[in-house]
Amino acid sequence: MSSSASGPGAGSSPDPRDAHAAPASAAADDAATPDADQAPVPQLTRKQASRINAPIRGMVISMLVLILLLLPFLWLQPKPDAQPYRAHVDVSEEARFAGDQAPFTPAAPALGDGWSANYARWEAQSQDGVPLWNVGFLSPDYHLVDMAQTARSNPTWLAQRTQLIPPTDERTVNGITWRIHHRDASGKQDEFTAWVGELKDSTVVLSGQAPSAEFEHVAGAVSGQ
Repeated sequence: MSSSASGPGAGSSPDPRDAHAAPASAAADDAATPDADQAPVPQLTRKQASRINAPIRGMVISMLVLILLLLPFLWLQPKPDAQPYRAHVDVSEEARFAGDQAPFTPAAPALGDGWSANYARWEAQSQDGVPLWNVGFLSPDYHLVDMAQTARSNPTWLAQRTQLIPPTDERTVNGITWRIHHRDASGKQDEFTAWVGELKDSTVVLSGQAPSAEFEHVAGAVSGQ
């Protein structure tokens, strides 16, 4: 007849509370110990930081030295003249040379004190395809009045010279009637004026951005020749 063992250690099943206690203990141990895979934050010493900042300081110092060296030269530079350049071309002399080639008498009006010419040239092959005598008169107030004179005027040439502006007025000066083409400044277009006069042997176009009184002054001198 067999007897069954009833002791506490024999044939007993494990206590479920022990299974829950083991993971909790392991988690506590992991929280207590630092992560071995976490990289330490690098710390620069004063010498290392000084070496890193040295090139920047050197560049700043070099720029300051360069500026100090340039300042005397900038101060000694003459200030630019706000007024346009006056070339003082001898229009009468250039007109005599042009007269050897032009089939008309090149105009060389005497405009009086304060007026000068920045250029005077005979263009046998101009960009417009029309041979012409071209003079740029500069007024005492530094307004440029361009004069183009030719014996071969045509509608295309006149349209280019007047910038396709239709006649807006006319004025008779010293017996010559001048057609006036004027456009006020608006948007992207600048103010522009052109006076067109018919001489005995040629057509003259005065153009630019000068006041009406200066155009009339040049037209009167051209008409009175």
